[in-house]
Amino acid sequence: MMADSVPYNARIREFKLSDYDRVISLWLECNLIRSKESLSKEMLRIETERNPRLFLVCEDSSGRIIGTVVGAWDGWRGWIYKLAVAKDYRRGGLASRLVDEVTNRLRQSGAQIIRGYVKKENDASLSLFAKLGFTRMDDVVLVTLGRQ
Repeated sequence: MMADSVPYNARIREFKLSDYDRVISLWLECNLIRSKESLSKEMLRIETERNPRLFLVCEDSSGRIIGTVVGAWDGWRGWIYKLAVAKDYRRGGLASRLVDEVTNRLRQSGAQIIRGYVKKENDASLSLFAKLGFTRMDDVVLVTLGRQ
């Protein structure tokens, strides 16, 4: 069933290690990772220590993780990635709420520039970020070292 709006009982909170399996399941559902092995529990523990308060989940009244967003602050820029919303909760405002919350937290950390990672074929996310005031940067190419 498609949600018309974010359920009043949905709660955004900080990630806990006990959320690991449910978060990984959502990221697999949303094609944000290729396999469970690509992100260990230890890697997520380190991320939450490095950027406390910036790894957010949204859960419904049953405790199901229905959304995530991860923010990072490198001392210069804020970064947003791993924005995910369960299929049956899309188009209801949850992604906007998650981005707004992590953006506010990044600003509180000192970020004046905030950038997001979005796959170029993800039109829904690109539209969402544009609606929220983000500008697409076509002159930048992401390069990576290590496993993807």
